[in-house]
Amino acid sequence: MEIKNITGSVPITYQFDVEQPCSFPFTPDAGTLKIKFTQPVEDDKLLRLWFEYEGNIGVTTWEVNRVTPGWVELGMYAPWFPYSPELKQFCYDVLVHIDHSYEVVGLGKVEKLGEGLWHISQKRPSVDMVVTASNRFCKLRSAESGLEVELDYVDVAKWVVEDVFKKGLQVSKWYSEWFGVASSGDMRIVITPRTEGGGYTRTGFVVLPHIDAEAYTGQEIRYFSNLAHECAHLWWANAPVNSWEDWLNESFAEYSALMAVRELFGTAHFESILAKKLECSEGMPTIRGVERDDEKAFTVLYDKGCLVLYGLERMVGKETFLKLLKQTTTQKVSSTEEFLQLVAAEVGSGVATQLDRMLTN
Repeated sequence: MEIKNITGSVPITYQFDVEQPCSFPFTPDAGTLKIKFTQPVEDDKLLRLWFEYEGNIGVTTWEVNRVTPGWVELGMYAPWFPYSPELKQFCYDVLVHIDHSYEVVGLGKVEKLGEGLWHISQKRPSVDMVVTASNRFCKLRSAESGLEVELDYVDVAKWVVEDVFKKGLQVSKWYSEWFGVASSGDMRIVITPRTEGGGYTRTGFVVLPHIDAEAYTGQEIRYFSNLAHECAHLWWANAPVNSWEDWLNESFAEYSALMAVRELFGTAHFESILAKKLECSEGMPTIRGVERDDEKAFTVLYDKGCLVLYGLERMVGKETFLKLLKQTTTQKVSSTEEFLQLVAAEVGSGVATQLDRMLTN
């Protein structure tokens, strides 16, 4: 992307650095923009910045976001909009001009204003701006436990989509019972035609990679676990994502998915997955303090973190464990220290101390 101009409601200067690696681990293709105010600014003064830039977007490094004839998907991984991790969450409005044969689905309320013109309005604070578009969208809609669910998909066998949709509704019902009603109020699932890049979740918005019908038959538990993990982020998304504290998001979402696997497929499959995670966790760094961009961070958060939560569940029992999880989501716990304090208050300081040791071993 090429910056044409940046202006502000107060005088500014700026420098755009595309030579040095981006410090934010989830946007390796991004450049760093430094804006300097050339005069003092009052703390409570409203500031406005206007960005003018243009460029072509292909397929990004992580192969998640892309602009191609068959599929358009834009989000922070591209990156296609100015973003500062320090802002944490924001609202937005986006106007999309696109060929009239395409339908637009995005994060927020989507309205068609005319032929080839769409408006996306996100009034609930989020960390991303997501726009997807295709000329082959199909959809399903339903509701479960007060949660409105819509599934939009491209190039997936209908019987597969119907099964995924049914399982998505069941997962949302279990999570609502276990963790309380999701703050997002509804859920939209998008199954993309891309095979690379994996899935992700934003405020009430779940994106999944392509699901192959032949593979789905033989790998039902893996596909279900991926779906359940992403759906769980509707509850587990309160902690910072760019530090080891992300275990409160990723480990909790992954263990929630395993709990759903236990409910649907039985204890034997649940324990088999845990055994594999134990094997993968051998020799891994500690959860506490692991760098989020460390190549081993995925295993630490997804595998080792699950084992820690399994250990906590065994220590306190399933009923008390679920009570802890519900209080964690209700109180929007966003740091490990807060979680340890909650554990100490509910089940005792001894358990909190043991949990802390597991995070540092």
